[in-house]
Amino acid sequence: MNESPQHSKSTPQKATTTARNKGITKAPWTFPQNSLERAIEVPKAIEEQHAGNPMKADMLCKALGFNAPNDWRFLALLKSANQYGLVDGSGAAATVAMAQLGQDVVAPGSPQQRQTALLKAFRNVEEFKKVEEFYKGKPLPEDEFFENTLVREFHIPRERVKTFIEIFTKNLSFLKAFRASDTTDVNDEVKPPGNGALIPSRSIMAEDATRGRTFLDSCFVMMPFGQWSDRYYKELFSPAIKEAGMEPIRADELFSTGTVIEQIWEQIRKAKILLADLTAKNANVFYELGLAHAARKPVVFISGNVEDVPFDLRHLRVIIYDINDPFWGEKLKVSLTAYLKNAKNDPTKSIPQPFRYAAEEAEAGDGDGESKPAKIRRSAIA
Repeated sequence: MNESPQHSKSTPQKATTTARNKGITKAPWTFPQNSLERAIEVPKAIEEQHAGNPMKADMLCKALGFNAPNDWRFLALLKSANQYGLVDGSGAAATVAMAQLGQDVVAPGSPQQRQTALLKAFRNVEEFKKVEEFYKGKPLPEDEFFENTLVREFHIPRERVKTFIEIFTKNLSFLKAFRASDTTDVNDEVKPPGNGALIPSRSIMAEDATRGRTFLDSCFVMMPFGQWSDRYYKELFSPAIKEAGMEPIRADELFSTGTVIEQIWEQIRKAKILLADLTAKNANVFYELGLAHAARKPVVFISGNVEDVPFDLRHLRVIIYDINDPFWGEKLKVSLTAYLKNAKNDPTKSIPQPFRYAAEEAEAGDGDGESKPAKIRRSAIA
């Protein structure tokens, strides 16, 4: 007799709660949940895997590293690419076509065309465009005040404002790396109260990192620093990497929040190919090389002495140069460009066992609902 009232009391409450939960529908995202850099992978996959022709979502999802077109991560990425104006077609059953803007980004006729397209893609998102115009030429405020402004002035939902800031500032850094901006652009730095010092915000590379970026794919260079090493990087490695169609990046060009090793790890995971100079057996280079192999990344090796190359790695792509040869510099550039291009075309041959086996096995999927080729190359840009 005592249980009946208790039961009759709790059941309606549970039913009401269930009904209330069922009635909750979240508003659609009006800005991308992925950065522009991440969203570019969609038109890039269409260009590389299907010669720029429209692709069914079930094919495209596999090219991007997912097994099923109804995977929410794939759908969010596809929607982001649509919001940036890079592709047309969204949803698990869609046929996705590359838009003109996407083509100008992934297959431009000139670096300037890519710069212009990147800026247009960023501004294709209305909220990004409005916030950019609001802060034109001014530093972004601290997160607390930035959040309040976004909620009050631009009606960004409070529960999504941190995501907005993260994506917005990542995009500013990406555009800055390509020098894709107007003459008066947003200063993506935060100014703390009480002093006039500017603290750099989350960015990928320093403002003065020697040049603007040209290529979407990057090659992270693991090498010592110093007078001769710096000259080799500037005069030999960088031109060879660009000739292979990638952007050279070195650890001393990184400038973002977090520890040095966190920044290096991020660039290792983002890189298409990595280059390791094993000359003199530098400890930092070997540590970074271990990280690269753990991430199943293809690496091309160079060394001025074959004895500096571990025996277990000599079967991989290794370029040995001899500085006593009067033409060694030009020979090294030509060989390096050729090796890098080969590594791009067949990356698994530049990954040692057992990591190569794991990478090849993952191509068919590893049982977690996500396949690979892209689990490696997109792991850092989630």
